[in-house]
This record gives sequence, structure tokens and C-alpha cells, in this order.
Amino acid sequence: MEKPTVISLFSGGGGLDLGFEQAGFKTKVCVEIDKYCCATLRRNRRAWKVIERDINSVSSREILDTAGLDVGEATVVMGGSPCQSFSTLGKKKALEDPRGRLIREFIRVVEDTQPTAFVFENVPGLQSILKGKVLKEILAAFNKKVKYTTNHTVLNSADYGVPQARKRLFILGHRNGLKLEFPLQRYFKNGIGGEKWMSVKDTFKKMIEEGWDLNRSDNKVFKHSKEMINKMKLVEPGKNFWSLPLELRPPCWRNGKHLGKDTFGRIEANKPAPTIRTCGYNPTKGRYIHPFENRGLNTLEMAALQTFPKDYIFEGGLVHVGRQIGDAVPPLLAYRIAEHLYLQLKGKSATKQLR
Repeated sequence: MEKPTVISLFSGGGGLDLGFEQAGFKTKVCVEIDKYCCATLRRNRRAWKVIERDINSVSSREILDTAGLDVGEATVVMGGSPCQSFSTLGKKKALEDPRGRLIREFIRVVEDTQPTAFVFENVPGLQSILKGKVLKEILAAFNKKVKYTTNHTVLNSADYGVPQARKRLFILGHRNGLKLEFPLQRYFKNGIGGEKWMSVKDTFKKMIEEGWDLNRSDNKVFKHSKEMINKMKLVEPGKNFWSLPLELRPPCWRNGKHLGKDTFGRIEANKPAPTIRTCGYNPTKGRYIHPFENRGLNTLEMAALQTFPKDYIFEGGLVHVGRQIGDAVPPLLAYRIAEHLYLQLKGKSATKQLR
């Protein structure tokens, strides 16, 4: 089998592509609208040809021509449309609602380009929206309209060696009737059955051992006021804003209406991090107080917890870099999926694991 090829949609900062690259796949083209994401992709991987436009305006023919591929030649079409499209769809059919148009574009490209397989990624909540109606409609489109055999599940990144308890929904599809399987879990909470979950402490230690340059231009930090720093000092690992005296809480944290368990929480060093979202540098947005220091995470710590390689450079300011990191599929999780997919496409046992 020749080196398998990838058409990447909604590429973002390149998390999925990095994982597939590590497993032996070659990204031929990326379609991405965000200029900072595109700058990051071009800076780090010049061989990845980037189409910097709204996917609604990009024809499947242009995607194939840019990739240097013809219909049926791509091994994988992959990507995850922004999940905001599925937040509130009301009573309309998901794929007929304008907010569901991006998943329609993914389906359109799969149908037009006819890859051997596809990998679609999104939020786990997609399963429950309108009592599962949205997911059923998406699967029906792949199965009946596009004629791909599908399999779907929710994977926890921590189960695959990522130092982060991040859950994502994945849909795998195959053109010729093969039901693609997902990789077996390798890491466990207590280490029973395999290796123990990786922790934040493990990751920060690894950053030191690998010599991550914290003076890099893309290592961004959120500037905290002295008042905010003093509040952080009162929050112990695993605790949150409820640890603060009432007089130190803003009104929304004081009246009981804000029930978030992660807000203004301190990370526990000996556990995987919580889901690293786009504002992982801001403790008021989640459990993002540094486990040992009174500050939010810096963007390189966010990137390490997402398993980006140390030499991967992000373009843009704090908000742009945070969005690229927080929106990404952890490259290590992508690698686990890609290596298992590669085995199956080569006709080898789905239970065998590459090392």
C-alpha cells in the first residue's frame, strides 16, 4: 500500500493532521477559513497545501486539484465542523437548518471525492441533541445518501495516553462496506488493565526534559491583576470558586445561580487535566489555575497537555493561539486512531496494535 493520503477539512491548528502524519499518512490539502490557523499550518508544514476560504465556496474539484488527486484516490477525508452548528437546531431537520450547513459540506466533499474512508469528529453532545435526532440524521446521510458503512463512539483522550480528560465523538466511515473499528483503550485511571493515565505533573516534567523554550514568541500568558492573584492563593488543588469568601466572589458566583464545578478551579497535578478549551489560559473560564503557581496556564502548557510536539509554532495573539490549541483534536489521540485505521485499511487484524 502506497503512503495513504489525506484531505483535511476544518483543519484548524492541525491536531488531526499531525496525528495522522505520525502514523504514516500524508496530508495533501487543508481547507480552513481562519487566517491564523492557516498561517500556523503553512509555517509548520509547507507540504500541506492550504485553501484559505470558507468551505461553502470551495468546490470538491478544487480540493482534488489542489491535492493532486482524482475521485476515489484519497485514502481519508477527515475533519470536525465547528460544533456551534449543532448548539440549538430547534424543530428543523439538522442538515436542513442553516446552522447545520458545515456538516453538509463535509458530507458533500466525501460524496464527491469518494475517499476509501472518512473520519468525522465533534462534541459528544451531538449524540443527545433533539434526543439523538441530529446524530441519526447525520449517520443516515452517510449510510444511505453517500453509501458509506459507519461506526461511531465517544473516546476519552486520557484512555489513549493524552494527559487530559477530553471526550470527543468520532464517526468512521468506509466506502466498501468495512465496519472500521476504534483502537483499544491503553491507559486506565488506576493502571489496572494497562498503563496508568498520564498526569499534568508527568507532562510538565516532560516539558523540562525535552527542553521546551518558554521564551518563544507564541508562549502567551493571560495577565492577572493583583486582586485576581490573591484570590487564586485561596484555591487548593481540585477546589474552585466556592473556596472564596462571599465578599471576594463576583455577583454571579455569589447568588448561587452559577453552578459550574470547574470555574476558577485549580488543576490537580497527579491527574489528567480537564478539557483544555480555547480559554485555557483564563481561570475564570474553567479549572485552569496552574497546579503549583498562582496563574492560568500559558499557551505552551496548553499545547503540551494537548500533546502538540514541542517544535510546533502557533501564529497569532493570545486569543488566536488559545483557539487553535483548544479546538484541536489531541495529536496523540489522532495518532492512535490513525495507526489503527491504517492497519485495517491494509487488511490486518483490527485487534493488533502498532507500537
